[in-house]
Order: sequence, then C-alpha cells, then structure tokens
Amino acid sequence: MEQTYNHTYLSAAGDNQIISSGPAILHKIIVGADTGSAVIEVSNSPTDGDVNLVAKFTGSTLMTALAGGIVLDLVCRAGITLDLTNQADVTVLWRPTIN
Repeated sequence: MEQTYNHTYLSAAGDNQIISSGPAILHKIIVGADTGSAVIEVSNSPTDGDVNLVAKFTGSTLMTALAGGIVLDLVCRAGITLDLTNQADVTVLWRPTIN
C-alpha cells in the first residue's frame, strides 16, 4: 500500500512551530532556499522545539547540503515541533501514527 503524507509549509523562521500535537512519523524535510547561519531543530514534542531533540541541521547552505531535502522516517511518539532559526521556506512531510 502506498504511503501518503500530510505536508506543512513553514514560510518564516520561528520557535515552537507545531507540526503534529500527537504521535506521528516525520518522513521528510524539504528546504527550499539556502539561508545564512540557518538552524533547523526537530523535537519529539507536541509543543516545544527545544526538548527531546531528534535531529538538528545547521549551516548556510542547507538546501544545497541536503540536496533539497532529507528523508528521516522518524517516529515521534509525543508529536513533532520545529524551531527554525534564520531559515524559512521549509516543507515537512509527515503522517499521524496509528496506535
């Protein structure tokens, strides 16, 4: 069976950008532009991008370095929240888990 994913587009940098407030699988992060001193933090949390970090990407050329995106397929049992510092134009592909 083919997997389908929700997509959430983050147009601006910011803290505590909630993708899912419940258990979910983070399939892929797509970075749409290179931005100086960018940081993307991914947390296994329904509300806070600074706790339970599961992935962190830093650099001034994240789009180029990640070839546009990176497949993670991470199970986040609490939820998915991102902190974006100096980075905009990010799309997150994810789906809720079935408990």
